[in-house]
Amino acid sequence: MALIEKTAGQQSLTVIPSFLKLNDEVWTGGQPALDHLARLKAEGVKVVINLRPHGEHNGDNEAAKAKELGLSYFNLPVVYNQPKPEDADAFLKLTDEHLKDGRVFIHCAAAIRVGAFWMIRRVVRDGWEYERALEEANKIGLRNRPHLVEFARSYIESRRKK
Repeated sequence: MALIEKTAGQQSLTVIPSFLKLNDEVWTGGQPALDHLARLKAEGVKVVINLRPHGEHNGDNEAAKAKELGLSYFNLPVVYNQPKPEDADAFLKLTDEHLKDGRVFIHCAAAIRVGAFWMIRRVVRDGWEYERALEEANKIGLRNRPHLVEFARSYIESRRKK
């Protein structure tokens, strides 16, 4: 297996909590600092998807900085303890529309919600088996948080029945 060479910018991105490069198009992590947004852009990120409600942090500053940098920025406010099926529906729609726009960085506070929602995408959109998607979700940051694992499982099952 060939090693992927990291640029200096990518190495500096590891200061973002739970930063993970899933593939060349999709990167995930926890809350970036405002200066990390410029680093993400320098590394080719075009779209930022934030799964945190504004009440958890100052999302207006992040949105303004992303706009200043010319990044497409989307905020999907998922409440950590109370994710809703509508949140997952919106996440799927948002990723359906914007994964084709170039490199995407998806984040929340610590990549826990990102893991759950990406797991849903992997099974519902990409046709992955549940266990494989769960393994990847745990690498992202889910780390078997029971309420989010159950939320994702339930959402996936409800979509399989349709």
